Parts: sequence; structure tokens; C-alpha cells
Amino acid sequence: MQDIIEKIINKVDKKKVQSCCKKILKKCSFGSTRDLDNVTELATWLYIYGYYKEAIEVCEILKNVKFTGDYSIWWRVEYCYCLKTRILREKGILEGRQELLEIINSHRNSELYDNLVEWYRTTLNENIQGEIEDAPRSLGYGWRLVKLQHAIGDREAGGHPIPDEEFERDIREIVDILKKIK
Repeated sequence: MQDIIEKIINKVDKKKVQSCCKKILKKCSFGSTRDLDNVTELATWLYIYGYYKEAIEVCEILKNVKFTGDYSIWWRVEYCYCLKTRILREKGILEGRQELLEIINSHRNSELYDNLVEWYRTTLNENIQGEIEDAPRSLGYGWRLVKLQHAIGDREAGGHPIPDEEFERDIREIVDILKKIK
């Protein structure tokens, strides 16, 4: 893991990427949601900036983490699987995608999706707007990042009541905004 992170820190000169790399190099426990947030955030920023190979490498750091029943840990691992699945789909690579989707969906309950529609469409947008009002220069990046991660995760896992086209539109829009951040 350390080699991958050091390679990225030397290659990608973006403040958000550098910050995540430094946090991961300092401490990274796969049993800590905070540490896993650093991994998922790094993978997401790499995706935003177009470093797809590196994003996949970061996602692969978590490939041996097994589901233990703790969804606060598993959500982060699952998201990395979804991000990798997305990148593979975007690149037209089928190999490995179905296996990842089976792992992703083996611990999801699609009956709960209806409860998340209002949260995704309304609450996240209100939070983004609030963040922009509090700190206009931030572009609302904290909540936009959350929305992006959920859009990617739910789009790639499939079976969500929100149409794929809506997720795709949101993903493109958020990436276009966030890639402006150095």
C-alpha cells in the first residue's frame, strides 16, 4: 500500500490528492471509518482528476477487506468496488466487473432504496447549498463529494429507483465542478 500511495503523491500534484496521501501514509487502519474515508476520498479525487489507473490501484488496496456486518466500514469498501466497476465500464473492460457487482449486491437490500431517494435528491442538495453559503469559495465540495460517491455507488450497483440517467447527469455535473479545485 505504501508504494502505491508514494507513487501517487509523487505523480499527482493536486492539493486534495496530496492531503489524502499524507493522511494515509501517516495512519491507515482498515477497521477505522476515518482512515477508510481517506482511502475513498483519495480514490474519488483521482477519478475526478482523470487518474483512472491510480484510482483503481487505490480501490484495490481494500480488495482483501471482508464484510463483517459493520456497514459503517463496509460502505467505504463497497464504494471503492463501485468506483472500480464504474471505471472499468467507462473503459469498456468487462473482465472483473461482474464479480465485483456480485460482491457489492450481496450485502445490499434494495428494499431500502426508496428511503434514500428524498435524501439524495433534496437533503444532499440542501447541504451543498448550505456549504456554499457558509464558504462560497469551497464550491460545496464536501457535500458534493458525498453526493458523487453515492451517485457512483448507487448507479453502478443498479436496481435503484433513481434512473441511471439522473445519476449520470449528477456525476458529470459534480465532476466538472470539483475538477476546478486544485
